[in-house]
Amino acid sequence: MKAVISHGAGDFRLESRARPDVGDHDVLVSVHYCGVCGTDVHMYHGSWELNRGCTPGHEVSGIVEEVGSKVTGFKPGERVGIDPGITCQVCEFCRGKQPNLCENRCSIYHYKGGGFAQYTCVPQQQAYHIPGGMPLEWAAFLEPASCCVHAVDRAQIRPGQKVAILGGGAIGLMLMQLALLSGATQVIVSEPQAKRRELARQLGASAAVDPIQVDALQAIRDLSNGGVDVVFESAGIPRTVAQCFEVLKPGGKAVLFGVNDPAVRVEFSPYLVFRKELSVLGSLLSHDAYPRTMELLGSQKLRVQPLISHVLPLSRFMEALQMHEKQEGIKILITPEKDRSL
Repeated sequence: MKAVISHGAGDFRLESRARPDVGDHDVLVSVHYCGVCGTDVHMYHGSWELNRGCTPGHEVSGIVEEVGSKVTGFKPGERVGIDPGITCQVCEFCRGKQPNLCENRCSIYHYKGGGFAQYTCVPQQQAYHIPGGMPLEWAAFLEPASCCVHAVDRAQIRPGQKVAILGGGAIGLMLMQLALLSGATQVIVSEPQAKRRELARQLGASAAVDPIQVDALQAIRDLSNGGVDVVFESAGIPRTVAQCFEVLKPGGKAVLFGVNDPAVRVEFSPYLVFRKELSVLGSLLSHDAYPRTMELLGSQKLRVQPLISHVLPLSRFMEALQMHEKQEGIKILITPEKDRSL
């Protein structure tokens, strides 16, 4: 099979590899779609761990090719989405029903290879059946959408509250939709790209402001009559992290979702956190959200088709990575199964 292989920071190559060995409890999946994510960019540049010889890619959907001798509940030909985070199930956090904080967590790319390949192999508990009629490309959103569901769970949005989203990429636009589904009556998106702002409006945003052309912080405060109840930082840059505390009303919550470089430090006003009694919440991966997320995707309550801006073959993986880094498009999917050049 063909797979993208890491040879260290700044050196990903498309190479031929043998299909992964299928263990007794494994499911071998023919990858149909794998989404490009910001963490893939971090891995490429070496700021996020990816062992040499491993294949990146964790937003995967496909069709079961083969199952291990002890697998139950799956058979060849079935369509599945993948939870890429494999947990130990025995550490303090797994036993405490916080598997996203597992001390021994490993992703599928450090198991038998990730999704930027023609095949990936995962333990059976990592696979989820796709509802009938739901396109495979939607199921490639299962992992990032589940992370968004977990973030909204963390925020505990109440009906009638006001929400701001800082960053209108695929993550921000999913958080926006989920905030509306949670009962928010006003959701304001701050995003510099005009096409993303327009899509935010089409998907239900109350307003979409351009932080380059206007004072976004003042605009959000004005639109929300003094500040929002919840703000999600989804851009993953220091400036928007610091802005969170400026747009919240007293008693508000800031949910830090975007992935900053681990070395980044942010300047903010501790006085604002104190004076307004703000809550600052992290949101790591997903928790128990996969089944609920699959229902949201399949029912189209969470709309992801409008977020798909590009579908590229595996042979154009590096181009897709560069496009994502330059913020071209919204969600780029890689489709190994349809790549006739391999």
